[in-house]
Amino acid sequence: MARLKAPQRREQLISVCHQAVRQVRLRCHHHRHHRQIRRCHRTHLYRHFGSKQELFIAITREVSDQTLRHWRDLIGPIDDPAEQLREIARQFPAHLKEMGDTYRVLHNRPHHQPRDRKVLAVLREHYHQMEAFFCTVIETGIERGDFGKVNPKTACWNLINTGLGYAMVTLNLAPFEMFDVEDAIEFILRAWPLKCA
Repeated sequence: MARLKAPQRREQLISVCHQAVRQVRLRCHHHRHHRQIRRCHRTHLYRHFGSKQELFIAITREVSDQTLRHWRDLIGPIDDPAEQLREIARQFPAHLKEMGDTYRVLHNRPHHQPRDRKVLAVLREHYHQMEAFFCTVIETGIERGDFGKVNPKTACWNLINTGLGYAMVTLNLAPFEMFDVEDAIEFILRAWPLKCA
């Protein structure tokens, strides 16, 4: 097998980091074992990432790309913007289960370094991309008359905050009796003004 060039090696390491985090959490809860694994992986990681911060930024950007690609694939064949949002809501629990470890990394890092400008900047970038995606769907619905007069940015943040709340509770407090994200999105869609006449 040929040696990978640096950009491909970085991508491979991001993928391996996702898997390693998942395996460590599944296999062991012993603190000493975590330290041994971290020490072993640091040598390989820091050859391609200057710091944990650089690795976090790369993981965040990869999550953004994967999420948006997944959502675009889901809604591609669907013409109705409201149905597009419903389909994302229907698939969100499975998406969250698949990407759960990565989302934990994403949302726990800022708590450890709340003033890190680069970390906060990449998280803002992530959510601006989510906002742009949902605003496009909502604006299309307004233009077509599927939604009445609604502020696209406000509507989109209703959706994002609902998904984020669902994700935080599911990832951090499971098992926990909670709301159905599909029902919550349906509630939001019904609260928006009716179709234009």
